[in-house]
Amino acid sequence: MNRRVLVLMFVLMPQLLSARIVRTWSYQEMFDKADLIVVASVVSTKDTKERTTLLNINVVGVFTEFRSLLILKGSKTVPTFQLHHYRLQSENEENIVNGPDLVRIGPHHPIFLLFLIKDRDGKYSPLTGQTDPATFSVLRLNGAAD
Repeated sequence: MNRRVLVLMFVLMPQLLSARIVRTWSYQEMFDKADLIVVASVVSTKDTKERTTLLNINVVGVFTEFRSLLILKGSKTVPTFQLHHYRLQSENEENIVNGPDLVRIGPHHPIFLLFLIKDRDGKYSPLTGQTDPATFSVLRLNGAAD
């Protein structure tokens, strides 16, 4: 291969490849560290007044109320609970390269498998953090039924 082509490839390669380091979690690790592991359906969702940034992207705080369908770990007497998470401030930013993988609640109120930690206020947050909850700890289940 021509030496100039090789040099050009090495110069352009970092611009073509952009990624961020994301910690991977095993199911066992999430199980061990979670306060609540539950299969649940969405009851309602509402924005909070909270505004912040995740990975330099503007986001809005959200509280989503869930109804427990199957509790795998935690108190068996949790019929409903609230999850604190974030959504993109602008829907135009839906396909951001290396952006956060946030929870998406659609109009059909899907079923989720959630690995959660309990906050001081009694609400819950994604175990693996707010930046990429949909990658590990707030997983939408396809084909699940009540």
